[in-house]
Amino acid sequence: MIKNYLKFLLTGIALVLLSTAAITQQMPFSSHYIFNRYTLDPAFAGAYDQAAVYLNYRRDWGNIEGSPQTFRANGFGNVYKNMYLGGEIIADNTDIYNRLKANISYTYRLPMTNEQNLSFSVSGNLYQSVIRFDKVNADLNDPLLKDISRITGTNFNAAFGLVYNWRDLHIGIGMPVLFRTQNPYQIKADGKFAFDRAFLLHASNRFYLDDRWQLQLFGVFQKTDNMPSVVDISATVFYDNKYHFGLLYRSGGALAFGFGGQLIDNFMLAYSYEFGLAGLYNGSGGAHEITVGYRIPALNRNQTNKSVINQNKRPSAPLRPIGNSPKPVEFNRR
Repeated sequence: MIKNYLKFLLTGIALVLLSTAAITQQMPFSSHYIFNRYTLDPAFAGAYDQAAVYLNYRRDWGNIEGSPQTFRANGFGNVYKNMYLGGEIIADNTDIYNRLKANISYTYRLPMTNEQNLSFSVSGNLYQSVIRFDKVNADLNDPLLKDISRITGTNFNAAFGLVYNWRDLHIGIGMPVLFRTQNPYQIKADGKFAFDRAFLLHASNRFYLDDRWQLQLFGVFQKTDNMPSVVDISATVFYDNKYHFGLLYRSGGALAFGFGGQLIDNFMLAYSYEFGLAGLYNGSGGAHEITVGYRIPALNRNQTNKSVINQNKRPSAPLRPIGNSPKPVEFNRR
């Protein structure tokens, strides 16, 4: 009981610290990391599944022509003991600006005790950015646009993540963008598309209400140099570890609700809708996001992430002879 209160207290403190921060980032948002944690941090590879593959589509600002659309595919798998390899491809399109990201990640899960793990991940990222001037609503004979149909740029970067877990309590830090490229405020624009360092902090926990119902609290803080901070606070209810419904609040005045679950075998489907509470986002048409995926649950789930319920279960009492029933030794002789 004391351990449960301690976990609740640690999660609450982490969420409060996250909520004190102040909406801009270099790559598109997603709220589906609630169940596809690899999207948030590759260090989550192997935390709940031995392998998984997800396809995701998100449309922001649905009432605005040329609004952002994002296509995402990611997955990971166990390659040897506690080692996992994964990858992700993101195509983000906003009117005349398109960006493609491809990465590969390596994750190692270090068992500390039967209930604790420390996961470390490193990733290599490739970015391809394009500005389509041939789609600009302007005079293409203008000297600034003449003979220029598009500007392209390629960047390489790296990322790392570190996640500690005690049962279903997870606390992690990371840098989705490790290296800063050219300084856009000091170097004249030359089409090379500068990147700033990005930082990530997150905390989550699942509370087992009974044999079927679970409550998950999740907090995420993201900060990119020269950009405002982004904070997510969410609560999700899981039923039978197959179906979920949740609410998410994002700093800047955005609220999202989503639901999903397992369809057939290990196939799953999830949908969420995000809308603005104030400012420009209010009335923009909100954001629709949908994910389909296939999961292979971890074979050693009980060893690496014991739930509170499994921890509290007691082994069945050994059978005892009743009345004049023969003793085990006598029974074996017969």
